[in-house]
Amino acid sequence: MNRISAFKRVLACSAAVIIAMTVLAGNGSVAVNTETASAESTEMTKTKKEISDTKNKLTELEKKQQELDKKIDDTKNDIYAEEENQAAIEEQISTVQETIYTLETSIVSLNEDIGVLEDSIEEKSAQIEEKRQEIETGVADFKSRLRTMYVSGSNSYSDILIGATDFYDMLMKIELVKRVAEHDDGMIDNLISLKKQYEADEVALNEEKAKLEKNKADLQEQEEAHKKQKEKLEILFDESQANLDKLAADKALYEGNKNDILKEEEEFEAQLQKLYKEQEAIKKKEEEARKKAEEEERKRQEEIKKQQQLAQQQQNTGSSSGNNTGSSQPSNSGGNTTGNQTSTNNSDYNYNEKSMFTWPVPGFYHISYGVGWRWGAYHKGIDIWSPGIRGANICASASGTVILVSNTCPHDYGKNYSCGCGGGYGNYCIIDHGNGYWTLYGHSQGITVKQGQHVEKGDVLGPIGSTGHSTGDHLHFEIRINGVAVNPSDYV
Repeated sequence: MNRISAFKRVLACSAAVIIAMTVLAGNGSVAVNTETASAESTEMTKTKKEISDTKNKLTELEKKQQELDKKIDDTKNDIYAEEENQAAIEEQISTVQETIYTLETSIVSLNEDIGVLEDSIEEKSAQIEEKRQEIETGVADFKSRLRTMYVSGSNSYSDILIGATDFYDMLMKIELVKRVAEHDDGMIDNLISLKKQYEADEVALNEEKAKLEKNKADLQEQEEAHKKQKEKLEILFDESQANLDKLAADKALYEGNKNDILKEEEEFEAQLQKLYKEQEAIKKKEEEARKKAEEEERKRQEEIKKQQQLAQQQQNTGSSSGNNTGSSQPSNSGGNTTGNQTSTNNSDYNYNEKSMFTWPVPGFYHISYGVGWRWGAYHKGIDIWSPGIRGANICASASGTVILVSNTCPHDYGKNYSCGCGGGYGNYCIIDHGNGYWTLYGHSQGITVKQGQHVEKGDVLGPIGSTGHSTGDHLHFEIRINGVAVNPSDYV
C-alpha cells in the first residue's frame, strides 16, 4: 500500500512539473517575439523619416527647377538677355546636380528600407507560420484531452472522488485534477494569446508588404527620374557651353568695335554737355529777361503810382481842371496751359514712387542691366526688359519740357554692334524737368512727342523698340543732374 502511495505522489509531482514547464516555455516565446518587433520598428521608423525628408527636399528642388526652366525659356530667344539666360542656366545646373545627389541618396535609403522590409517580412512570415503550427498543435492536444476525458468518463470531480480507493488517494486525485485544470486553463489562455498575436502579426505583415510594394514603385520612379536628370544635365551643359561661346563671340565683336563705340559714346556725351550748356545759357537769358521785365514793370507801376498821387494832390488843392483823370489798372491775368495728364497705371501694379520720378514703363519692372562697367565701358543708365515688352509705351517719368528728339534710326532689330544712329541710343528723347534734372529714353521704335513740347508725368513718349546699339527690345533710361548721369534705381 505504501509503494502505491509513493508512486502516486511521484506521478502527481511529475505531472505538475511538466505542466509548469510547458506554460513557461509558451510565455517565454511570446516575450522574445515582442522585443524583436520593437527593434525592427525603431529601425523602420528612422528609415521612414529619412525617406520622408528626402521626398520633401525633392519636391522643393522640382519647384525650383520649374521656375528656372521658365526663366531660361523666357530669356532664351532674346539676345539682349544672353547674360541673364546664362546665369539662369548655371543656377539650373547647380539645382539639377543637387537633385541628382538627392535622388541618389533617396535611392540608397529606399534600397536599405526595402532590404529591411524583406528581412522583416521573411522573419514575420516564419514567426506567423510557427504560431500557426503551435496553435494547430495546441488545439489538437486539447481536442485529444477532451476526447480522452470523454472516453474515460472521468469528466467531473464527483466521478474522480467516487473512484478514489481511500482518503489519501482522494487527496492525490484532487491535487492532480487541480493541476490538470490549471494546465487546461493555461493551454486555453495560451491558445487565445497565440491567436491574437497571429492575427496582429498578419496585419503587420500585410502592412509591410504594402509598404514594400510602394517603396519598390517609388524606387523605380526615382531611378527613372535620376536618369532623366542626368540627361537634362547634359543638355544644360551643352546650352551653357553654347551660351559661353556666344558671349565670347559677342565680347570679341565688341572688342573689335570698341574704339568706334567709345568714340561714338564720347561724341554723344560731348553733344549732351553742349546741349546742357546751351540750355543753361538759354535759361540764364530767360532769367535775365524775366528780371529785366520785372524791373521795368516795377518802374512802370511806380510811375503810375506817382501820377495817381499827383492827380490826387491837384484835386485836393482845388485845381481848375474840373475833370477827374481816370487811370486804368494794368491787367495781371495770365497762366500756364497744360495738357491732360495721362495716368501711368503704375498704381495698378502696386508700384510705390520714391521720388518725383515714376517708373517709365508701367507693367514692366525688370532691370536686365544696371549702372556699371561692362567689357571696359560704363553703362550710365538702367535697361528695362521683360518678355513681351516690344511696343510697350514709354512714359514721361516726370513733368517737363522735351528739349531733344532724335528719330533718325531705321535699324529696329537686335544686333551685337552699333548702327551709329543717335550716338548708340537709336531713336530717343530728353526731357528737362527743371532744377538741373534731365531724363533720357533710348532705343524707341519712334519718339512721338516734339521738341519744345511740355509733357506731364505719365504722358506717352513712344513705343519700345531695339534701335541703335541694342541687342534686343528694351528701354535705356537715364536720370541726369546738372549734366551728370546718376543711378536711376535711386529715384525709381
